[in-house]
Amino acid sequence: CSEWGQVFILDAISNYSPKDDKDAQSICERVTPRLAHANSAVVLSSVKVLMKFLELLDQQSEFIQNLYRKLSPPLVTLLSAEPEIQYVALRNINLIVQK
Repeated sequence: CSEWGQVFILDAISNYSPKDDKDAQSICERVTPRLAHANSAVVLSSVKVLMKFLELLDQQSEFIQNLYRKLSPPLVTLLSAEPEIQYVALRNINLIVQK
C-alpha cells in the first residue's frame, strides 16, 4: 500500500467505533508501527488514530502508559522537518499534553 493509501486507511480507521476495549487495543497495536514511518502524513495519521482510541481505554493500564511513551519520539522527530510539519507536530504535542 502506498503512503497516501496508508493515510486514507488510517483516516478511515479513526472514524471506526470499536466494539470493546480489546478491539480498540488490537487496533492500537496494529497502528503503532506506523509511528516509525518516514512519511510525516502517515505518522500524524497514526497519532490521530491512537489518540482517538486511547480515550476509549482504561487510562491506568500499562498498555496506555506504553503507548504514550511511544507517541513522543515520532513527534519530536517531526520537529526537525519543514516549518509546516513542525507546526502540525507542535499542535499535536500541545493536544496530547492537554489530555
